[in-house]
Amino acid sequence: MHVRRWQIGAATVGLLAVTGCGVPGGGGSNDAGETKKGDGSLQILGAVPEGEAVGLNAALKTFTKETGIKVTYTPSTDFTTEIRTKVNGNDAPDIALFPQPGLVGDLTESGDTLPLDDLIDVDKLDDTMIPGLMDSVEIDDKTYGVPVRVSMKSLVWTPKGFEQSGYKVPKTWDELMKLQDQIIAKGQTPWCLGAEAGADTGWVFTDWVEEIVLRQEGPEFYDKWVSHEVPFNDPKIVKAIETLGDIVNKPKNVRGGADGTLSEPFGESPLPLFDKKPGCEMHRQANFITTFFPDDVKKDLAGNVGVFALPGDMEGGYEGTPVLGAGDMATAFTNDTDVVKLMEFFASPDFGTEWAQAGGWLSPSAEFDNSNYSDPMFGEIATLLQDADTFRFDGSDLMPAQVGAGTFWSEMNAYVGGEKSAEEAADAIEESWR
Repeated sequence: MHVRRWQIGAATVGLLAVTGCGVPGGGGSNDAGETKKGDGSLQILGAVPEGEAVGLNAALKTFTKETGIKVTYTPSTDFTTEIRTKVNGNDAPDIALFPQPGLVGDLTESGDTLPLDDLIDVDKLDDTMIPGLMDSVEIDDKTYGVPVRVSMKSLVWTPKGFEQSGYKVPKTWDELMKLQDQIIAKGQTPWCLGAEAGADTGWVFTDWVEEIVLRQEGPEFYDKWVSHEVPFNDPKIVKAIETLGDIVNKPKNVRGGADGTLSEPFGESPLPLFDKKPGCEMHRQANFITTFFPDDVKKDLAGNVGVFALPGDMEGGYEGTPVLGAGDMATAFTNDTDVVKLMEFFASPDFGTEWAQAGGWLSPSAEFDNSNYSDPMFGEIATLLQDADTFRFDGSDLMPAQVGAGTFWSEMNAYVGGEKSAEEAADAIEESWR
């Protein structure tokens, strides 16, 4: 049985209030109803920026050639506000591409989204997607979204010549910890880590904590933590925070030490990987970090940098390799034959070939042909993603804003900076959730 995997929380109570009038009479019913004949045109609203939507628009042109249905994609610079406003004003697009599954859930609660179960073969869709990815849009045994792109956070970047230096890619967390010691013993620095991001400083640390919770306690516990069924100051969460501390506070383990991570800009933190004598041997960050690499590195990623999946199989923890990430979900507000055809197009394992060739995109399908990626490095990352045992969305993105983009960030800064213990930080975050 599928269960709801995200948290509504205090931050979205207001949303439920306003979207209840999204349809005359006080909200929709989540009933797809009868599929009507389409008029040959569709409107899509999404958070994919114009510069990143080149591949998406190319794929939509292919759809138009195949079906004759014209599709207009409109990028939004403030998607969350705009989709709420449009739904509230009975002006929802035919389909919206949601960057966070929690917002899909909010609009589903108010009855404004349409279940796809009567429109497309959702069982087949579930079988072809990365394991765990569909959980976030499966509510009360119905499906409310089709993944159209994902990003992978659980990546560790290494300098060219990593393995030639005698280092072996770790397959378990224990092997990763032993690798740290091996690197230190050779007089080198294991990790580059930078969290400085202006007012957003701290999200790098929260990503680390989420990665550790997934590995120490497993995806089911992770879901309960994100939805606040487990309090933030649960001893297991405190343990996860302390595990982060074991990494950043270990002597000679992190370039610049714990204090240095607070002042090092996150976009500059991987650059020592590319020094003639690498300033570090590992950097954990999502696939987007390649945009911050030097231009000469970006011209040949596969030839200039290595990558492996942050290992799982933590002793006493989850057996397998989980992936932390993000993604965009296509959700329907109109039920007509045009929408059905486009949703089937999105659901196909072949969807996104044009996007893969344009670059900067990862398929959510476990069956996508990775030879389609124009950059071999993205094909390699896609294989790591497909080989993962389960996928979970970034937890802080699903928590109430005052926690996920507030106290979780600031309290992790206080912990790493030595101002608070892990327990004190966790208590403060828990207090802010009430």
